[in-house]
Amino acid sequence: MMPGSDARRKILATTDKTAGPLAGLAALVVIAIFLLSGTYLSTVFEDVLIYAIAAMGLDFLGGYGGLVSLGQAGFLGLGAYGVAIAEVHGFGPWAAVGIAFGVVLGAAAVTGFVAVRVSGITYVITTLAIGQIMWGLSYQWTSMTGGDNGIPVTTMPSIGSFTLSNQQDVEVTTLVVFLVVLVLLMLMVRSPFGLSLQGMKSNERRLRALGYQTAVQRYLGCVVATTLAGLAGILYVFANFLISPSALEFSQDGFLVLMVILGGMGSIWGPVLGSVVIVLFQQEVSIYVSRWQTLMGAVFIAAVVYTPGGIAGLLRAAHRVLHRVTLGRLGDAARQEPAVSPASGGDVL
Repeated sequence: MMPGSDARRKILATTDKTAGPLAGLAALVVIAIFLLSGTYLSTVFEDVLIYAIAAMGLDFLGGYGGLVSLGQAGFLGLGAYGVAIAEVHGFGPWAAVGIAFGVVLGAAAVTGFVAVRVSGITYVITTLAIGQIMWGLSYQWTSMTGGDNGIPVTTMPSIGSFTLSNQQDVEVTTLVVFLVVLVLLMLMVRSPFGLSLQGMKSNERRLRALGYQTAVQRYLGCVVATTLAGLAGILYVFANFLISPSALEFSQDGFLVLMVILGGMGSIWGPVLGSVVIVLFQQEVSIYVSRWQTLMGAVFIAAVVYTPGGIAGLLRAAHRVLHRVTLGRLGDAARQEPAVSPASGGDVL
């Protein structure tokens, strides 16, 4: 075998480890180009990033902790309504953001106890009930929420010349917040906390036997997911200048779950890819196809049947196949090259 073959194999092994981050970086560059293009697509990809933040929080709890929530849209609406209601009551935009974030953290702290006491399908149904309570309040508490009409937001936060009244500044802010959330989640997934969540999903009883406080881990995971949904809601209200009960409907919870499953559960980039597909179906395909929900459902069924790991799993499988093919070609090339005798000064045997 040619001496350089081992070096090339090592290079391929290193490439295999860096392929995921590089693919993610390439996807981020594409999203950023569309986001900052100043065209109609910039608003589409702004929604992609906002929903991706909520979906990544849902995936962190479900894909790594094994707790799937059907109330994520309710907490997104809670963050948005927190800003809008605070401004209606005379608070400035920055104070409104602080109040909304505080309300979300308080709700996360309270509902986190639900995750400690129940699990499995019971947790799913409980979070669904919490989300529907929030949706019902947004419709019926008209003196506070405005009912069907919602609440418009007219005063935007600003720092000097940088103001969220400018659409491009909103897009830049959304991108920065998304990147911060992405980095924090990547660090948490690799931290002892994230690893314990994954272990709890696999075998919680064994983890308890090893001395882990699994109730605390589950509680913190629920708080993280809820907080990210509320953060997405704060961005949502400044991007759309309005919050109404439609943002909290059960269909929105379904779309967030679809983003996670279609993109690939248990992967940081999976929900981002899923949000791209779902938002494009909602805002682009729906223009040309009247029954776009049916088409989206068919795509989802095909994805679940043929790619259980979602889009992220499909990309990983494609990369593994390409890797094996490349290694096979290197092996064939090495076997076909003539051997060199070290004692002959480089003469071919």
